[in-house]
Amino acid sequence: MSDKVDTPEISELSTEEIDALIGRVEEALKYDLALSSDDLRLLLNAVLTLASMQERLLDKDVTLHKLRKLLGMVKSSERLNDLLKDVNKNKKHRQKKPRKKRTFTPPKVHHSLDDLKKGDICPACQQGKLYKYEPAQLLRITGHTPFTPEMHLSERLRCNTCGQFFTAPLSDEVVADGGSDQMYGYSARSLMAINKYFSGNPFYRQESLQDILGFHISASTIFDQTEYFANDFQPVFNAMKAWAADADHFYLDDTPHRILEQQPIQKKKRNSEKMQTRTGLYASGIIATHENHDIILFQTNIGHAGEFIDELLENRQPELPPPILMGDALSSNNPTVLPVHRGACNSHGRRQYVDVLAHFPEEVEQVLELYKIIWINEDETINQSMTSANRLAYHQKKSLPIMEKIRTWGKQHFTDETVEENSGLGKAIAYFERHFDSLSLFCKIENAKIDNNKMEAMLKLIARNRKNAYFYKTLAGAAISDVITSAIATTMQTEANLFDYFNAIQRNRLAVKNNPIAWMPWNYMENFKD
Repeated sequence: MSDKVDTPEISELSTEEIDALIGRVEEALKYDLALSSDDLRLLLNAVLTLASMQERLLDKDVTLHKLRKLLGMVKSSERLNDLLKDVNKNKKHRQKKPRKKRTFTPPKVHHSLDDLKKGDICPACQQGKLYKYEPAQLLRITGHTPFTPEMHLSERLRCNTCGQFFTAPLSDEVVADGGSDQMYGYSARSLMAINKYFSGNPFYRQESLQDILGFHISASTIFDQTEYFANDFQPVFNAMKAWAADADHFYLDDTPHRILEQQPIQKKKRNSEKMQTRTGLYASGIIATHENHDIILFQTNIGHAGEFIDELLENRQPELPPPILMGDALSSNNPTVLPVHRGACNSHGRRQYVDVLAHFPEEVEQVLELYKIIWINEDETINQSMTSANRLAYHQKKSLPIMEKIRTWGKQHFTDETVEENSGLGKAIAYFERHFDSLSLFCKIENAKIDNNKMEAMLKLIARNRKNAYFYKTLAGAAISDVITSAIATTMQTEANLFDYFNAIQRNRLAVKNNPIAWMPWNYMENFKD
């Protein structure tokens, strides 16, 4: 008499093992064979598991987490850390989206049979006739040096009477890549700019690479070619700044930089007519969201991100409502020309506590566990594709009480005098209290963001270039970098092919100059004709 099985034994099988079991079952059915006792045991467990799942799903109170526990997919621990780890794991699994793949259709090269054609007698059997069949395919990826010289020789004829020359025209492909007297094509200029300002390959490194590949291009020549491209893109860059001025939301941040020949300057003090000597050099970045497009702008000079946003907002249409501004809580990043809804980065707020975790492990751990829930809530709004109004209502219900709880916790420590205000933890609590309104702005205004991580990610383009080339020599070189890096960063937010976009800007530079707003990376294909 067989033993009664009350609960199924959950057997974790790999995909290969499941496929193999299915194959054995199909083979047994096809050839009327008997399954082994091991295969029968696996099938019995599978049927019992299915029956148990159906029974449990009839219970309306069952949750996905409970179902996963019943199936043995997660541990049965009820500890907070384990639960939060499981929440984070599931959240990351849900949130992870496949990276957008930029489609590319390779050019097709046809190879014909020279000795055979449709209707010929088969040379193998000498009986049948040949007919068209689908072509054999081979996708070949070839390697080339970054810049390859090519000498074009155009045949010329001359009249022996009048001396008139007749020259064979260049091919359309050659003309499309530059003028008849242009040594470096548009494609070479585009690649030089991308190598430098996206990949972070300094000009001298590109020169060295070309040397070992057999064709010398000096670093100064590469710089000159990137400047040509920057000049062609300048009208679009100016249009991007004008477009960004009317944005609904701004991220901003800055990072230190160096310009060797830049001397201290006299500059007006903000909100004052008083002049002061300034030496601090920064690369400032702004992400402006306008009409569902992100425009990323960079500016490197003596000045902070707050002064950069002032320059943009001075050209903002006065009838527009105040924009939302996300950045760290530094007062130097606050705009002065127009009122804004000022949000503060919660990643910075959280970091105040992280920095003192080693000295106050028990106290700080409570805050970090609470702070974690806020980002989990934000991910939930994204997963559910909530509208701006629904997102705000969700955060007001779920996240605002958490923010208030952290605030109350800190105030209570000060009231009970269990934390010294001048200690590391005391300063973290004071920072949270001082900037509470801006840290919790995402719970008060639609479309306000939680953190400034998006801008900090964009600044990695500047940091990558700075890591490989420690400085700019002149302010002009920094300005060229700002134009090209802004073009790269903005194009990266769209589905446009960066290389093709740069080529299109150069080929149509006159049209770009006349109507730059029509040559943004998200709409240039409507105007560009190759």
